Amino acid sequence: MSDQETSTETAGADTGQPDATTAAARPAPSLSQAAPLLMGVKLPIRVLLGRTQLCLRDVAQLANGAVVELDCSPDDPVEIIVNDRVIAHGEVVVVSGNYGVRITKIASRHTDSEIESAPADLVGLSQKLR
Repeated sequence: MSDQETSTETAGADTGQPDATTAAARPAPSLSQAAPLLMGVKLPIRVLLGRTQLCLRDVAQLANGAVVELDCSPDDPVEIIVNDRVIAHGEVVVVSGNYGVRITKIASRHTDSEIESAPADLVGLSQKLR
């Protein structure tokens, strides 16, 4: 068998890898096709009420019923954090005896600490995923 015949046979063999013409003809999955899969993904959400610093001695003395004073007032906005990134700010509310957070401002995509009044980023993403 000549070298030319061998290369022709290997090119036509099924290697399990798509050849360039097949891959180019197949369209990539669109964002709308991936939306149902993405909508089922659960993300941990944290709400930051405030911060404080304590000496190790004070932390060791904490017990049931101890009060830790935070650096904020009850009316200050809280930060809503997903994946270690502030995505929004809100206010603490009580709903049916449970605490909740009413979102008041969506964070800007450009700067973590910058807050915009229009929730365009999350609304736009939500609409793209539908």
